[in-house]
Amino acid sequence: MSLAERLRVNQERTASRTTTQASPRSGGAGRSHDGIAGTRPVPGHTRPGSTARDRGVAGPRLKKTIPDRGGDIAAGSRTHAGVRDTRLRLHGHSGARVPQARYHDRPHLVRHVPRRVHVFRDYRDRVSHRVVWPHYRIPIYYRLGWRSAFSYVHPYYHRKYVFVSLGGYWPIGCSSLRYYWYGYHPYVWCGYYPMPHEVIGASHNYYTYNYYGSDYTSGQAAYTQTSTDSYIEPVDHTTFADVREKLAQQAAEPDAQTLVDTRFEEAVKTFESGDYSTAIEKFAEATELAPDDVILPFAYTQALFANEQYAEAAEVLRAALAKVAPEKESVFYPRGLYSKDEVLFEQINCLIEKAELDETDADLQLLLGYQLLGIGELDAASEHLERAIEDPKNAPGAEVLLRLLHQIKAESAGAEDAEEEAKQ
Repeated sequence: MSLAERLRVNQERTASRTTTQASPRSGGAGRSHDGIAGTRPVPGHTRPGSTARDRGVAGPRLKKTIPDRGGDIAAGSRTHAGVRDTRLRLHGHSGARVPQARYHDRPHLVRHVPRRVHVFRDYRDRVSHRVVWPHYRIPIYYRLGWRSAFSYVHPYYHRKYVFVSLGGYWPIGCSSLRYYWYGYHPYVWCGYYPMPHEVIGASHNYYTYNYYGSDYTSGQAAYTQTSTDSYIEPVDHTTFADVREKLAQQAAEPDAQTLVDTRFEEAVKTFESGDYSTAIEKFAEATELAPDDVILPFAYTQALFANEQYAEAAEVLRAALAKVAPEKESVFYPRGLYSKDEVLFEQINCLIEKAELDETDADLQLLLGYQLLGIGELDAASEHLERAIEDPKNAPGAEVLLRLLHQIKAESAGAEDAEEEAKQ
């Protein structure tokens, strides 16, 4: 089943499903800020198989016609005679892609306010919750091939994920409130507001979003066993000394809110609603106020791209890539700015049409290569980046993206092998 078909099936199920939410009055006690003991199952919840989704990457030539649902479509997306065409036209080949993450996403629960309740699946595969405070944080485990990463998330502040760090890098000690609100996934996209799953370690507990070994071909998760390690990839717990040392460098709580945080928040909200012009103004002001922030320019680039200001977007992207240090691989893709994947794919389609009409426009080729790399279409991205690298102005940026692309390809091969082993 293609990604487009899975999205349609999931949307139909979501529309017909009544969502049961955890009550904050139920509460829960814990023994430590980083541990997960003392939790309680949420009454009335069952295993949410119908809500689990596989939204790893876009498939080639996504073909889908969706009836216009009016207000459900963000302003700024294109409509034609009452239907929306979200085909992703990638020249008829599947090509190499980043391995798909399997996760239980909950975009309908995205809220731009603090959260008092943390909901998760415990190690017995039960939906559980606990009341949390600002200082409470949880470690999240990610992996791509032989590489792995841990990061802390503060559920009280966390609103939704906005960024994918394509190389896995995130500035150590980054304590800006805006990135506590709108965080990142290392390596692969794991959803806007996914359900974390508890994993019990030999000496340390942690969470993961990637449900290895589950059956997602029908758009549902097949939780056939309650044993966590039957579908969650375990971590080598001998590495926890290094992991805890690195996590200790991360700030425990964010800095006080600044004007940059406020402008970034306003930009995220206006972008989500489809008001790209206002989002551009807010991101531009935030970028000017925080010139040393290496993450902000990528969000600014995406707003210009969404508003079809391709030349300006390419200019901001070139400047952002010029600051990327080879050893840090600090390339970020703000996929979570959108309210749904279809809007993003539709905008990429529009850029594909422009780039195909003028293959000599290196700005379009660089921007398209970045977009395709961001959604995991590696071979298609390589094709356009190879064209961009022929232009002296775009060559440095294209080289940065190609270097990262080749690294991701090598690591993705290892990730596919590990996923097959996890399914056995």
